[in-house]
Amino acid sequence: MSVETGVQTAPERISAMIEDLPAESVTLVEQFVRLLRQQAKKSRAVQPAAGREERPPYLYPTVALPASSLNNWLDLVPEGYEGDALTDTESLYDEAIYAGSH
Repeated sequence: MSVETGVQTAPERISAMIEDLPAESVTLVEQFVRLLRQQAKKSRAVQPAAGREERPPYLYPTVALPASSLNNWLDLVPEGYEGDALTDTESLYDEAIYAGSH
């Protein structure tokens, strides 16, 4: 801790966190620090993305469509089917078999 302020500096906080990690994780941290040093030597400082913490962890792409787009589903199954999945599937299968035999 800094004697003047009584507050830990960033390197001190990082050191304290590393002390609690298992050996495998320390190796990963070391590799990450090497990467950051290489980027700094090439004048390519790595910056955290702004606002990253504010976004939810998982994003699902969605496309807004008008309600009228549901009309495309109306004629998906020919007329005469009642909504009983098993019966309708059997009827569609029979029609396909019958149509294929002629």
